[in-house]
Amino acid sequence: MAKPILKRIESRFKKLLKQALLFFLQRKDAEPVELESIRKVLVFRLDQRVGNGILLIPLLKAISEAHQPIQLHFLIHHPIASLLAELPGVKIDRTWAYNQPQLLSRPWRYISLVKSLRQEQYDVVLSSNNPDNFSLSQAIFGRLMKPRCLVGFDARDSAPFFDIAVQSSTRQHYSKSMVDLWKAVYPPANWSSGGLQVSNERKIELVKRYPQFGSGGILLWLGATGRKVLPGTLFAEIHQHFVETARRPIHFVAGPADEDHLADYPAWIREQTLIWRNSLSDTATLFSLMDGFVSADTGPMHLAVALDVPTLAIFLNDNIIQYGYQVPQRHQAVRWTGTADSRHELQTSLRQFVARLKERSPQQQAGLYGRRI
Repeated sequence: MAKPILKRIESRFKKLLKQALLFFLQRKDAEPVELESIRKVLVFRLDQRVGNGILLIPLLKAISEAHQPIQLHFLIHHPIASLLAELPGVKIDRTWAYNQPQLLSRPWRYISLVKSLRQEQYDVVLSSNNPDNFSLSQAIFGRLMKPRCLVGFDARDSAPFFDIAVQSSTRQHYSKSMVDLWKAVYPPANWSSGGLQVSNERKIELVKRYPQFGSGGILLWLGATGRKVLPGTLFAEIHQHFVETARRPIHFVAGPADEDHLADYPAWIREQTLIWRNSLSDTATLFSLMDGFVSADTGPMHLAVALDVPTLAIFLNDNIIQYGYQVPQRHQAVRWTGTADSRHELQTSLRQFVARLKERSPQQQAGLYGRRI
């Protein structure tokens, strides 16, 4: 009985807190921002999940491709900020690195960041929280910027905090929902995948350290978390399929956090797996060398798509419509349940994946140093 009472008290407290914050941070009754008057835009996200940051790249592309001069600023978890600072492809005028633990442990730095952002006098600020949820901290942070127009998603009583509250849905891709934020003020905006680029200099430098990747191939990323972890036996079957049909090098790679679940994989997979401890920029460079990328539903999969590396994503539990890509000839997502129908669907997807690789030109099939696979 005590637990439901505490829950009701907590719910009531949150409601009162929202009302108090709305009193101090209420929306101003301003006229809509005219498209022609938009000169400076900030996109921000406060959480520390790398995949969520990567999923914002189509939004950044849409803003940078607007048919008028706009300064684009981006505030994001610091590893993503470093990645975008080092790799070209998306025009960002200023990237603000957000280190949440550091800022919260030193509140004066948080206050200084807010003051610096407020001085930018943004015309539009886009709060890129999940479209089906409400982050009070994101809404407060956006209001503290004092932009002419704050845009966010209309979810769970969030609308009063925003000048424009955007309706969206989990029945479309997450990154398309993000572009909806910009469409609310710039209707001609378009969604597209890809965007990140890696220079040949970075590729050559990485291959000097890891010569096994110089001829490209197919990367099987074994990393995943929680309920997204695929069984090792499934990766063994996928590997065998590629050995028989793809005629390309096959690489097993996983992150340091994945070593625990790799203990349950077949010994021969563990022996062939490279535990990748490098930076996010090095990870992007590694992916860019590959002819194809296969993984579970993970942040690295979104990075491979951002680099426009052909991908096949295998989903266990998450919303495949919201997080999986279905881009003809480039990216595909398939559901795995272990049933005969699921196995048949996966085999069909694998054949299509290999067929797409074989359609690549001789120049594309050549490795970094011109070696044919």
